[in-house]
Amino acid sequence: MIYTRYIYSLEEEEFYQFLADQPQGVEVLRRQDHTVEFATYTELKELKPIRVEKIKVKPPESFLKPIKIGSFLIVSPAMKTLTINPGMAFGTGLHPSTQVSLLLIEEFFKRGWSAIDVGCGSGILALALKKSSARKVLAIDIDEKAVEECEKNASFNRLKITCLRAKPEDIKEGFDFLVANLELSIFKREMDHIKPLFKKLAVFSGIYGKEELEEFFGLLTDLRIVKIKRRKGWYAVVVKR
Repeated sequence: MIYTRYIYSLEEEEFYQFLADQPQGVEVLRRQDHTVEFATYTELKELKPIRVEKIKVKPPESFLKPIKIGSFLIVSPAMKTLTINPGMAFGTGLHPSTQVSLLLIEEFFKRGWSAIDVGCGSGILALALKKSSARKVLAIDIDEKAVEECEKNASFNRLKITCLRAKPEDIKEGFDFLVANLELSIFKREMDHIKPLFKKLAVFSGIYGKEELEEFFGLLTDLRIVKIKRRKGWYAVVVKR
């Protein structure tokens, strides 16, 4: 971020009187020969700056990285924290295909959209969508244990997500955004049922290596590829209508 910094100089006595008359945050730059040089980030009408500078400031969240102390985890409020139960279902966030999906959700998902997570596993992608201000999130999986884990994780995070045991063909409504982290064999079997579930954008991941990627491209008839992202050999593809 770029800020404008206004630099002023006052005699010490005048400076302290200025603070008494008009208390506000100032940055003292230098004290020399009974003179105080200080800066503000808004222009003062009653004083003339000796110079004006443009400075680049790092966003506050960049100063606080996650810190683990015992059983406590300290994070910046700007971070979207997800609490995941390490249960039986796939999806703790450690797998590259999950990570690349999270990165693409962060890049492409729009606040207020509705969303569906197909093959939700533990529900981590559904949680990320809700944390990204999705209006409505449906998470589906054919594995009953996965649905149970999804429900537990939604409860842990105090997020309203519908976790449902269902196949894509069972869902009769469309969503603005879709994410599906599946195996290529499942995409081949289910793609015709997955496509009608999104109206705007979809993220497909779980594709390993260039050969699988080439095969996957053949399933994307009538869809336009927006972006392809790779992480440790795993590919994700963003498509739009």
